[in-house]
Amino acid sequence: MSTALVVNTYDVERQMPKVTLERRRSIDREAKALLHESLRLGLAAEETVDRILRRMPEVKPLEAWRFANGWTRGEVSARLDALYRSAGLAPPGIDQATICRWEHDERRPSDERIEFLCRLYRTRPDRLGFGVDHSMADTNHLQRVGIIDAYPYTSEASESDLIRRITEARKRINMFGLTRNFYGRDSILTLFGQKATQGIPIQIFVMDPTCESRRDRYRIEPAEAAMEDPDRYIREILRPLHKSMQKYPQLKVFLYNFPCSFAIEEIDDVCRVMLYGHGKRGTQGPIITFGGETSAHNYFVDQIRWMERLAHEAVIPEPWASKNISVRLLDL
Repeated sequence: MSTALVVNTYDVERQMPKVTLERRRSIDREAKALLHESLRLGLAAEETVDRILRRMPEVKPLEAWRFANGWTRGEVSARLDALYRSAGLAPPGIDQATICRWEHDERRPSDERIEFLCRLYRTRPDRLGFGVDHSMADTNHLQRVGIIDAYPYTSEASESDLIRRITEARKRINMFGLTRNFYGRDSILTLFGQKATQGIPIQIFVMDPTCESRRDRYRIEPAEAAMEDPDRYIREILRPLHKSMQKYPQLKVFLYNFPCSFAIEEIDDVCRVMLYGHGKRGTQGPIITFGGETSAHNYFVDQIRWMERLAHEAVIPEPWASKNISVRLLDL
């Protein structure tokens, strides 16, 4: 009886209708639209993959990762060849038909190919649809560090968390880092205005669009992540912030001129920290939220207090003055 059941189930699965060519074309269009929307929102590739999989159940994970990077199958093949060469191996020259079969679960790549696919997309095998991650984490040490939440990258969920925390702020809102277009959105500027009207002090520390550190910073990031044109940076981010600063005395925007490796969002007694990395968009970095009187939380709070000191003292103290460190009020 059990054998018959297995056979019947297999037969049903084999008889399921395949995705039509017309639907495939529709999927390509929908995936491109989702990718463009994710880029406008500043979401990481991982979040784009999750959005594609949620909205288009016909798409398998491996294909979703290609869509999320905006690559054709030919580009995937060429990039795999480049990875093999960098590892000192002969390029496999995988044809597009084979990649198509992998993506549609019609054929499974070898373990070696899976390893290089993981390198290409910078993810785990289970995220590509090959196996399941059964690892367990010990969370006791996280509590001692004061980690109360974490996100693997910027996503709709992480931004909803940030908006909620800003909305519920009662004491302070401090932002430091490479300013995202998130801060220039009308909805966020309106929210900042509401909190400033309630008497909540808001300080935003952003990198000077013309300083040497900024140019050096963006040389190590992918081109699509860089706001290469200072005029555009000023127009799309700094000018809306400056306009809000003129309208709300409780909101202050400062420019700094030195490199940074992370962003800090201090809201009341919580610090959200985003890590930056070489060759990565800022929104691809993990976001870790620290709370409580722990050494980790106090470390990031001290960074904000240091910024405040440099911003409000008439003369930059040593040794920062000798290093030409500057934190000044935004003035357009």
